[in-house]
Amino acid sequence: MSPRPEADDGYGAPYSALAQVYDRWMAADRVPYDQWLSFTEKRFAEAGLEVRSVLDVCCGTGMTIKALQDRGYEVTGVDASASMLEVARTRTAPGTELLCLAVPDERLAELGPFDAALVCFDGANYLTGEDALAATLHQLARALRPGGVLVFDLSTRRTFEEIAALGEFGEDFGDFAYIWNTRHEPDTPAYEYLVSLFVPEGELFRRSVERHAQRHFTRDEVGNALRATGFTDIAVSDNYTEREATDTTRRETWSARRSTGSIPR
Repeated sequence: MSPRPEADDGYGAPYSALAQVYDRWMAADRVPYDQWLSFTEKRFAEAGLEVRSVLDVCCGTGMTIKALQDRGYEVTGVDASASMLEVARTRTAPGTELLCLAVPDERLAELGPFDAALVCFDGANYLTGEDALAATLHQLARALRPGGVLVFDLSTRRTFEEIAALGEFGEDFGDFAYIWNTRHEPDTPAYEYLVSLFVPEGELFRRSVERHAQRHFTRDEVGNALRATGFTDIAVSDNYTEREATDTTRRETWSARRSTGSIPR
């Protein structure tokens, strides 16, 4: 859920301020975590191997880690935001390995081997750099054992266009508020979000502004990157369901298996 942490443009690092309110902002009644985990466990079962160890990339505040641990899995979490990981440490089981890494990072490939890996809640949309998606998938393939399962989601072009069409918008939660502005370079898949967060500080509110950069991918781009980096049994569906992904899909859910052959370094 958290992207690379650079903040050299005068804005706060992504999720540096949002971490303190993220769980309220993305509460369970707004995000169907149970549906995501049910779908993921079906992919585990279909793989025909016993899944015990899971790598959760872009793990954020540890909601998916906690859900997986409650189901008996051993989970390692990776996220680029130290602030989000601080929250995750308060939620996850004692001793949970939580690593501050901004993918792609070669250290990701040295973890494991894991039976499965997840990248949930648009984490992969933050892979905006040239070949960043392919590099991350290659590192994940090396982190998985042969036959290991990968599940990740991506917001689609339709979602980005719908958000951009809203212009400036926000919400007031009472104990905090935010304003969201979207910037888009025409004829490119890249989008920039400026998120202004207002949290109480004494009798006033403190304002923090974070810059988030994301992009959308075509299905061909994703499928080709998966095949090129050692994945097979590739499937895509509509938002953690068994429905086929279509032009109206707002979030695609991808699943694949690491090939049983060796993965080049």
